[in-house]
Amino acid sequence: MIVLAADDYMLCSGLLRTVMSLYDDVCVTAANTIDEVLARMSELPEPDLVLLDTSMPGMEDIGALRPIADKFPGVPIIITSPTESRAQVIAAIHNGARGYIPLSATPSVLRHALPLIMSGKFYIPASALRAESGPMLPADDRPTPRKRQSANAGLTPRQREVAAMLADGKSNKEIARELEIFEGTVKLHVKSILRKLGVRNRTEAVLAAARAGYLPTGTLSRTSDSPPLQPDADDRQPGDIPAAAMADLFRSRRRP
Repeated sequence: MIVLAADDYMLCSGLLRTVMSLYDDVCVTAANTIDEVLARMSELPEPDLVLLDTSMPGMEDIGALRPIADKFPGVPIIITSPTESRAQVIAAIHNGARGYIPLSATPSVLRHALPLIMSGKFYIPASALRAESGPMLPADDRPTPRKRQSANAGLTPRQREVAAMLADGKSNKEIARELEIFEGTVKLHVKSILRKLGVRNRTEAVLAAARAGYLPTGTLSRTSDSPPLQPDADDRQPGDIPAAAMADLFRSRRRP
């Protein structure tokens, strides 16, 4: 196993020890700045794993990760960090990381996260799923859609693209293929859309996005002539309804 790693950094070093305990014939190449990583990329065969740290020079902007992810599209990249900032976790995943491991991670967490990431899945800390200012809200204290929308900056351009594709009945895999991003990134976008719109499932998200003006004019009328909108297994919730019924519901709600 070939590993390109920022091994001067404490958590990367701990992660390396875990890699060596789980896998045979681990060969480590050190690269402790983003410039070194970029230089090693042209010198080495494709690695099996890349370990980077947000404290290393050049990683002040998490976007520095993107050229590395583009160079090694099939190689898992793990970011380690002293912070568990939700914004930084999402930025890392959006820029191509497959895992984000904070300083608080225990050895047992590392032993769980590594095989998960190496199998093609994503790992982020549970704290990233909580609200930035505190613990996750109980179900009965969740903000209403109106309050939720006012508390967020609205859908990003990429999330609007994803919402439009949801309205067309596309699956996460189809959206990922069309946008040339990871399926896991699509799932993050879908979850963000649901959270920002204050809804529970994909069908409600399309309805809410259309009512908020995020979808092109005529989107719902097009979906009424399409096959029923089928939620992905990961997103399936009680209450999903066919697209045609959703369009009728939307039109009926607009009547005085």
